[in-house]
Amino acid sequence: MQELIGPFLENPSAVASLVSALIAASVALLVVMVNQVFARRQQRVQFLQPKLEELYLLLNEVAERNTRLFKLLAAVVEGDLEAKKHLDSLDDLEVYGHPIAKKMVMLVRLYFPKLSSIHQHLFAAERDLSQRVWSLSMGEQVGIDEVMSASGRVGHMLRLMEQEMVSNQKALLRAALFPKRYRPVSENDLMNVPAPPEGPPLSPRK
Repeated sequence: MQELIGPFLENPSAVASLVSALIAASVALLVVMVNQVFARRQQRVQFLQPKLEELYLLLNEVAERNTRLFKLLAAVVEGDLEAKKHLDSLDDLEVYGHPIAKKMVMLVRLYFPKLSSIHQHLFAAERDLSQRVWSLSMGEQVGIDEVMSASGRVGHMLRLMEQEMVSNQKALLRAALFPKRYRPVSENDLMNVPAPPEGPPLSPRK
């Protein structure tokens, strides 16, 4: 051992050169590691961003469908025979929104599992509305208040899911250098469904 370090002890400049080389190598290695971390994070964001945007657009589609469906159901409840005929002519996949629902389930389960809770609340609200659709299609008596309540709950859950997606965007994309705290909507927000407005529900169906 003495034979190995002896020459360095006798030559301080050689020791200084060796230390400088070790520091430079360590810094270079650290830079490479940091660059890899940032590169992986960038790749992850580039991969997840389109998925989150697709999920957001699907929310908009569900919102539009909910509005159209409510207007149709309200007309059926009021005794509009043409509306009832139109409801009966719709394909089950269209009226119950199965294709969109499957896409949303796939995106949430595979890429954004943190959204599972609010998505389950939305799914439950849509299931309740679908039950009203089924009852009307079978000729059963359904009140306008039931339709307004079920449709309003779907709209409320859509707004909450959108809110959770926007407020937790960095956490969902895992874009932050350090993990960010995920903030789901509160139980109070879930329970406080706004009351439907007074007066006619919506303009005539088009």
